[in-house]
Amino acid sequence: MHMNLRRYPIVGVDRTTIEKAVENELLPELKAVPGFEVYYAFWDDAGAGISISCFTDAESAHSSTGAARRWLANHTDFFPARGEEFSGECFVHKEASGVARGVSRPYLLVRLLSGVPATQDTRAFVEQRTLPLIERWPGFRAVWMARSDRETDGAAVATFFDGPGEAMTCHEAAVVLLGEGLPTVSVTRVMHGQATIADGSQ
Repeated sequence: MHMNLRRYPIVGVDRTTIEKAVENELLPELKAVPGFEVYYAFWDDAGAGISISCFTDAESAHSSTGAARRWLANHTDFFPARGEEFSGECFVHKEASGVARGVSRPYLLVRLLSGVPATQDTRAFVEQRTLPLIERWPGFRAVWMARSDRETDGAAVATFFDGPGEAMTCHEAAVVLLGEGLPTVSVTRVMHGQATIADGSQ
């Protein structure tokens, strides 16, 4: 599984216009890409537009980037400033068992990390400490973890919860755990918000 993440810090038109264009124009293009799995969009607390998607492999994910950029080229007024992009192979892609489908859109919290060692010890820490913490947290729905395609020490963790309270308290606990077990890791950005567009399983 391959994750694409985009953040647009400046929004040039009203949110409803952008959401309609995503649902009516962009999503059909992304879903036509072989390997499409899921897509979510939300507005973070700073007002930025965030999208996160997952594809079966890197080739599919990179193909979708072309579709997204063509859509942006047709709507240059939507996001006047250059967006931020992250792409990477998911080494964790897990969902909670027994979650009711389609009942409500998830609350997403995504943290970008730097200084992540590419070692077996890092993988063991994630599997034995970080992942169990997140999966046992109340309201947990899913978690994706990916290493950056571009930065050797970069990574992203996307978590899906029932609501903001669960997402934020889990995030705070995970950051404390990171400091104890992986002191070289820094959290460079935190993005969170209720999904306004959801085409997927969480």
